[in-house]
Parts: sequence; structure tokens; C-alpha cells
Amino acid sequence: MMRFSKFLKVEADIVVARHALVMDETKSKAEPVIFLHPEFAKRSGVNDGDVVEVEANGRVVKLKVKLSDKAPESGGVIPNGIYASYLTSFDGFKRFKASIEVAEGEPTSAEEIIGQLKV
Repeated sequence: MMRFSKFLKVEADIVVARHALVMDETKSKAEPVIFLHPEFAKRSGVNDGDVVEVEANGRVVKLKVKLSDKAPESGGVIPNGIYASYLTSFDGFKRFKASIEVAEGEPTSAEEIIGQLKV
């Protein structure tokens, strides 16, 4: 069965949070995860456990979705770390706009991001 939401891109407000604020819900700092507000996820056709592409500032990563009431109602939270740093600019490091869509495959690994940064 094909999900219609697979073809939708939605705009989201993303907040970068200190890892301590979400540590109880992640195994490690480098876990490729985005916490979406349950209502935002429902409106966007995204389910807990989905892999989504998050695009911001011309960069894209795939992250696994976890639902959390701690996330902003208009988007999500990415723990501070390699994934947040890769997506953000210094102008909007703590809060930025991104597009999110359901994706195929596995979340992006930290090694893939490091490979993208090599000049």
C-alpha cells in the first residue's frame, strides 16, 4: 500500500535542543532522530518510527521520527549534535525552518555527513 503522505513536503519549525532535554528518549547523542509533536505529525501524515527527509539551508538528512509532546506544535526538535549542526546556519542555529517529507531507506549516518563535509 502506498501512502499519500510520501509525496507531501511540509514546512516545519525546528528547534535545536540540548541533548539533556531529550536524553531520556534517545540512546546516544549521535542518534539520527527528530522529535515531532503528535498533532503536527498527524496533520503531516507522518507516523512514529517513519524515516523522514529534513531539508534546510540546502542540506538534507534522513532522520527517524519519534513523537513527543515536548516538540513545538508547528514542527519538531532535533537534539544538538552532528545532525542539527549539518542542517543549520549560524544565523538560526537554535531555531530554523525546514521541509519534511516521508522518505525511503535508513536514516543518515554520521559518517555520511562527515563524508559530505570533506573538501
